[in-house]
Amino acid sequence: MWSDALLNHTKLVFLMFLMSITTMFQLGYVASYPNTAFLVFRAFFNESFHDRGEQLTESGFSWLWAVVLNVWFAGFFCGTWLSPTVSNRLGRKAGLIMGNSIDMLGTGITFAAIYLNVPEAMSIGRFAVGIGDGLAANCLTLFLQESAPTRIRGFLSSFQELSVAFSTLAGTVFGLPYVLGSNLLWLVGVAVVPNALLIFTMKFCPDTPKYLLLGEQNEQKAIASLHFYHGGEHDVKASLEGIALERDEGKTTFRDVWRSSYLRKAMMLGCAAFALQVLTGIYPTTLYSTVFFRRAGTSEFGAELGAIGMMICNCVATALSMNFMDRFGRRAILLGCGSLNVLALLSYTTFSALSDFTSWAKYGCLGSMFAFSFTFSLGVGPVPWFLTAELVPHRQRSFIQSIGYSTNTLFALMTGLLTLPLYDLISAYSFIPLFIVPSLLCLAYLYRELPETKNREIHEIVDQLRGSASVLERLQEKEFGL
Repeated sequence: MWSDALLNHTKLVFLMFLMSITTMFQLGYVASYPNTAFLVFRAFFNESFHDRGEQLTESGFSWLWAVVLNVWFAGFFCGTWLSPTVSNRLGRKAGLIMGNSIDMLGTGITFAAIYLNVPEAMSIGRFAVGIGDGLAANCLTLFLQESAPTRIRGFLSSFQELSVAFSTLAGTVFGLPYVLGSNLLWLVGVAVVPNALLIFTMKFCPDTPKYLLLGEQNEQKAIASLHFYHGGEHDVKASLEGIALERDEGKTTFRDVWRSSYLRKAMMLGCAAFALQVLTGIYPTTLYSTVFFRRAGTSEFGAELGAIGMMICNCVATALSMNFMDRFGRRAILLGCGSLNVLALLSYTTFSALSDFTSWAKYGCLGSMFAFSFTFSLGVGPVPWFLTAELVPHRQRSFIQSIGYSTNTLFALMTGLLTLPLYDLISAYSFIPLFIVPSLLCLAYLYRELPETKNREIHEIVDQLRGSASVLERLQEKEFGL
């Protein structure tokens, strides 16, 4: 798939990768550098309070650090609900530019907070970065889906997760004390470079063909966009006809989405996929992996190497998944890798329990987490980013995508806040109620209801979901104009 896409769509592949890596860099970076730079940040917090003549207790630091880390999720939630308004009224391109601009503002606030020794203000900066990330990530999903030919839609959409994996690895490495971790200003400030590059790049790129035709009702701009992204030899007439079939004048309020059986089902499937992505425990394991490894018996250096090893597994598996996405299909990859993910978590729980009795169990913990990272990034990581967008028509796409992103954010915030307290209480057994049981419930629902979307036009998938509605439900949809 890599070779075929690069050979026939070189320009499109390059642009989509550039947009993805620059847009998603902040999202993975801000989630990972606090992990390896934890001791430096703790020293900075303590010194800042000491310089003011105040004493920061261990408990006080834990609460303040938890707020600084997790306020990003609150910002991301707000950003996801900005995206339907921005992307539908101003366009996907404008949403990308606006989201990355907010990211730069948030990074500036965080930089100033560190420079002025006001660690509490970092929460304001990370909240702003969360808003920018939520807006930009949602618009990027739409941009990738709506700019890609059907045959390589899954391949190009996987760039989003690949970019998260790469930026998470970059944040983990940069956060090491002997890289940038000892200089917090450089560690935080470097994140503005990708944002600035995205804003510059978008000045030369048109909006997506689907938005220009269905959103702006401008066929000439849509044709120009198709030529720009797909090349001059592309069958423009066939593409326009296919896009026109996605036209849907339905409303996009939550009430009307819920009344429509096929939109409700698409929303629930998207939420289940996003919930599975988070409830595997990917955010807590990214934020606290060094803590888990140290408690399993590894040294400080071994814990840092383990965290880096997990991020390398993420990058390798995500790159491999791009070859499989349009070959084996979203359903098979999501369900298969989700099941393997649960087995990896069970393996870690077992080896962690054994680590109290034998020293070799720590290697089982490391191996289990590497397997977790690999299976997550092979399927559970990339598929939910774009699955929802493949299940709904153009007009409702951004709105229902935002519901899915919100589900992702709320569960991420919940697991982020609960993981360490429960881990302190019952050790790795906390993974069973937090991650394993919820993941199994999501997998069971997706196994029963999720259709395959590989190599199918959006209108074909929507027609299948419509066809699965009962006669009564379809009569109700007709009555409400859905």
